[in-house]
Amino acid sequence: RIDPSKPWISMLSLPRELWVNVTEPDGVTYTNRLNSAYTYGTTTLLETIKQLTGLSVNHVIATTFTQFEHAINTLGCVYDTIDERYYHNNADGGDQYQDVDLQPGYQCLDGNDAEQFVSYRHTDTSQVRDARDQSFLLAVKRQYGPLLGGNIGRFEKVFGETVSTDSALRSPTEILNLANLLISAEGLRVRQVKFQTVACTDTCPAADLTATPQQVHDSVHNFLFGGDTTPTRQVAAISHRISRRGELSRLPLTATLDANVAAEHADAARLPFTVEFPKVQDLAGSAVPVAARCTQLVQACIRAYLIHAPDGDAYPIYVEVFSNGDLGQFYDVQGTTWTGAPLFADPNQTIHVGTRTYDLYYDGSRLDTIAWRQYGAVYWVHNTLTDALGAGELLAIAEQTTPIGPVHSQPTHVILKAFSVPTHQPPPATTETPVLESIGRVGGLVVLALLPLGLALVARNWGRLRTVRSRMDTAAASAAALETNFAAAAGYPLSIATAAPPYPTRWEADTRLTGVPRSDRHERSRSLRRPIATAVGLGLVLIAAAAYLVLDSGASARRPQPQTQTSALPTAPVTVLNAGQTPDAAHRLALDLTRDHVHVVQIGNLGTASTTSYEVFYTRGNAGQANRLAAILKARHPHVRPLDAAIAHVVGFTPRLVVVIP
Repeated sequence: RIDPSKPWISMLSLPRELWVNVTEPDGVTYTNRLNSAYTYGTTTLLETIKQLTGLSVNHVIATTFTQFEHAINTLGCVYDTIDERYYHNNADGGDQYQDVDLQPGYQCLDGNDAEQFVSYRHTDTSQVRDARDQSFLLAVKRQYGPLLGGNIGRFEKVFGETVSTDSALRSPTEILNLANLLISAEGLRVRQVKFQTVACTDTCPAADLTATPQQVHDSVHNFLFGGDTTPTRQVAAISHRISRRGELSRLPLTATLDANVAAEHADAARLPFTVEFPKVQDLAGSAVPVAARCTQLVQACIRAYLIHAPDGDAYPIYVEVFSNGDLGQFYDVQGTTWTGAPLFADPNQTIHVGTRTYDLYYDGSRLDTIAWRQYGAVYWVHNTLTDALGAGELLAIAEQTTPIGPVHSQPTHVILKAFSVPTHQPPPATTETPVLESIGRVGGLVVLALLPLGLALVARNWGRLRTVRSRMDTAAASAAALETNFAAAAGYPLSIATAAPPYPTRWEADTRLTGVPRSDRHERSRSLRRPIATAVGLGLVLIAAAAYLVLDSGASARRPQPQTQTSALPTAPVTVLNAGQTPDAAHRLALDLTRDHVHVVQIGNLGTASTTSYEVFYTRGNAGQANRLAAILKARHPHVRPLDAAIAHVVGFTPRLVVVIP
């Protein structure tokens, strides 16, 4: 239920084994499991739900197993916690159920794994099954809810291909409205409301459930009108009492079984980061050795494995599974170096107890997960699917979880993005410039510098020439007119030439030709001196700059160049691991390689001295890259070899180079 007036979403699951009255389409009424109503179709199911609860359902979304798998694979995968080891194979004989094979722990579930997880039915209760389904839906919301706003088209495609809906949700407009509703509700928390039931007695099989009218009323009222009852203050008060002497004795806890401790010691020695293990466990669950139970199902419930992030990086992770004594109820203690996993986004509460800081995640009024960060990793205690452990018990288990086996001061996976390393690009290779070429460059710059001056002089002379020609044309016309008038006045024929007048002086002739007195021309000449001097000065400055550049380029060509050229650098990402006892050796080498423009992505400690010399490991197809890296490390005399299984277990199988320091 999404109510715009409430800061949360309410989620209620109706048990499929709940005995109810079902009215068939022909009017016949019978009493049976709720899921039997679906055999007559969606309409009969909705009428049965309305008759039971009084609720009118607005929209129905149905999917098949195949469509569900396709939807998850289209998304990519969903990160969720498999609370225990799930295994059943019909080929082994016995009861015939759906085949399932799931390992415990926080992991990325593809379509097939997700379908096995949500559809598993036969070794737990209806409440646990409903909680499993709700857990998965919440994981989908947590991981993909923030991405919905920018992927409406993808949502419509997945929705259209993988579900069947009521008629009101079959138009593109209604689907878009649903998407907008989900986007607006992305930041809302989810209240998981438990439907109250009791086990059947004489009226129905003992494995099924029934509910009194009061239980149905209380469940529906909580679903519609229940408030946010997250007990942050109460939990904070409990957390500070846990460390007091004698407080643990008041909780239903006991020392962890020796069999679990021994198994964890063996796994801790193989993991490349500090492993933490709880010193106490649930008292009721201690009667059932979880490790022994899971061994009978092929795999022990203390498991070390790799988890892959969306970018492909692999991180070491482990899970320890414990029972609380109830059917199908298991809680988990885990640790990994992937500190940015989706599980740890947006804690509901943060508390400080002793030297630790705990992030708390709630499921309504119940504490679901407690996480803390230490030794470069993140550790957490995850409640059962129905959050059956109380807040005090869960906090005490977290507080009593301490290192077991070797303590690593530095985890294997530390992303170097946090490093503040200057990134200098190597200078381009240069060659010495020949003398004639240098002289030619200087000459060209001189010509360019003097070009403005030449253009200015040409423009000036061209203007003066135009003035002279105009004056000469005017003077010639005036002389012809005077000659005509003079001849007419004297009575001479026009063909008879007159005597030439006396020759003028040079200054007078110049004045007559230009029409400009000598004093005015002198002032014009003075006015042109400043721009000419400016142009000449600019040319000299450019000549000096050109000479400096040529001389500097020659000196630069004679400077020693770095020995490492860009073309000789490895392009594959590099991981640096410290197998020796020198503190921060991997960190220092990573810095050196980064300054040499090598792409270092991870550093860490192997924990054991597995080599006596520097080694460069490579995955298939990266032998050439490894040789380039070895050339940079030649002063350390590294050995180049293919990536072996032990190193691959630490760094994962993504293509990369690995340097191991002795």
